[in-house]
Amino acid sequence: MKKIIDDFPEAHGKIECIQIDVSNDASCASAANILKDKGVCLYALVNNAGLGLAQDEAGDADVHQILNTNYLGPKRVTEAMVGLIDSTEGRIVNTSSGGGSMWLKEQDATLKSALSSPDITFDELEETIKAQVAANNVGMGNGYRMSKAALNATTLIHAKAYPNLKVVALCPGFVDTRMSKGFDFQMSVDLLPPEHGCVSSLVCLFSEVTSGCFYGSDGVRSPLTMTRDPGMPAYEGEDNPDQDKYNK
Repeated sequence: MKKIIDDFPEAHGKIECIQIDVSNDASCASAANILKDKGVCLYALVNNAGLGLAQDEAGDADVHQILNTNYLGPKRVTEAMVGLIDSTEGRIVNTSSGGGSMWLKEQDATLKSALSSPDITFDELEETIKAQVAANNVGMGNGYRMSKAALNATTLIHAKAYPNLKVVALCPGFVDTRMSKGFDFQMSVDLLPPEHGCVSSLVCLFSEVTSGCFYGSDGVRSPLTMTRDPGMPAYEGEDNPDQDKYNK
């Protein structure tokens, strides 16, 4: 962050860094208290911390560590910060992944329904995720994809809990970063340039969106229970989306 500020002098005085460990309750509470003491009102909270895939830090991480960062991290940060978010125009944007839909697409109808239901509770979500971990049904990368499906379900829960806010999840795309190195060969796709990772974020932050929904890397609403390719029609909310309609 210091390098960014040094490279862009116009940012001086406009960006302030507060260290936060999203996997730690006390750290999240401390960061929220710092902002509160400064009288800060947030327009938006972007939950962007993540662990998995090719990151060096993910090499020895087990499924519990990945879930604690990718799923429970946004939950605890949101619940620590929500009182600071503008109560009439505020937004919560969860940086998820198409991997969540990839994982959920392969599950049975009961699990698909549970993790895409706007009426799911945190107790039900926790019970569901624990059951998948116990059954070793966690997918690739020590549970990375499952953790993103859990984050998408968290988005549904928070959208219902905070109806005055816009609460959405997004896929930034398969972007050329340290986190994705090597996975382009495994998945036979080309990595997108890093700047493309901002497309869906900008839409979810500043355009008209529907709370509780998931947006693809092109900034278009996408289903939770199957993948949608960029450029295909927007998901219309049907219970059993047609693969041919949303995939090239």
